Amino acid sequence: MSAETIEARQGDVRYPVRVGPGAPEAAAALAAGRDRVALVSCARVLRTPYGKQVAAALRKAGNLALVHRLPDGEKGKTLAELERSAVRLLRAGASRRSLVVGLGGGAVTDAAGFLAATFMRGVDWAAVPTTLLAMVDAAIGGKTAVNVPLAKNAVGAFHPPVAVLADPASLATLPARELRSGFGEVLKYAALRPDLLGEAATQARAGAISGALLTACARAKVEVVARDPLEKGERKLLNLGHTYGHGVEAAGGFSRYTHGEAVAVGLCFAFRLAARLGRLGPLAVAELEEAVRGAGLPVRVPPALARRARGLMATDKKRTAAGLRWVLPRAEGAGWKVDWDVTAGEDAIRATVAEIGGGAA
Repeated sequence: MSAETIEARQGDVRYPVRVGPGAPEAAAALAAGRDRVALVSCARVLRTPYGKQVAAALRKAGNLALVHRLPDGEKGKTLAELERSAVRLLRAGASRRSLVVGLGGGAVTDAAGFLAATFMRGVDWAAVPTTLLAMVDAAIGGKTAVNVPLAKNAVGAFHPPVAVLADPASLATLPARELRSGFGEVLKYAALRPDLLGEAATQARAGAISGALLTACARAKVEVVARDPLEKGERKLLNLGHTYGHGVEAAGGFSRYTHGEAVAVGLCFAFRLAARLGRLGPLAVAELEEAVRGAGLPVRVPPALARRARGLMATDKKRTAAGLRWVLPRAEGAGWKVDWDVTAGEDAIRATVAEIGGGAA
């Protein structure tokens, strides 16, 4: 596979999203001319052959001042870890001319990006995603954040990277669960663009993604972000499955379910809620849920967790004084189209929670 570069545009900012081999060398090229470079990752990623390649390439560039290890997963996305990271940057001599390189999955790129957004009121950063979820979604678009106990990504900032360098070769050592998790976001894009659903479902069942589908998902996000960089309108579509999904993550203590697993449940919730509101027929719900099951992802959660997730939606960033605004599909022709800012009554939400809380996954 040769590298393909997509130009991302976010307001006045332009940056490349590069999909293909050569990410370590591209990261080293970005480091040239910087007074300091800080590599932010986690121990698990740094132990992989790919992680070692990226670190070696940055060391060869000659200005790698810090390799900072975050706790794995969502444990690295806290305000306490942000403070620890900032102190280490200061001790390493980092300045406004420095570069932060976030190497890892979505949790690492979220945390590294927010560190860059807030350190000395903003320094440059580059994302080198190593998971499918980060390559198709989390590392693109400049949304950076950390969690608080009640809500995911509750404290954050828009801070676009100078580049996103995604090498599918890094997926080779990914644990099976993490690869499946990434397909939660892939299926989100397929739900937004139903013409992708058949191919996405096939590849999800096989447990391997083609470069073409990976690039198509990345391009879809880039195009939406270009039209709505600050999530005032169309970009809200990218939250399909996330309103209830984030509640599921929080209800599981950010450890029981991965982000992609929670998004998969959230997608099923959104389609079932849409059907309950008369926006969609049962065949569309069945098609979506068949794809989710085929990917090895959950479509239900235990009843108590389902109810807790509903309560935690009260802290969702998309809530307004009038209540939650949903991203939901509606029937159109032989398929469906997805709308944002949809309202739903409490009775419909409560009944859908009861349906989703019908399993023991």
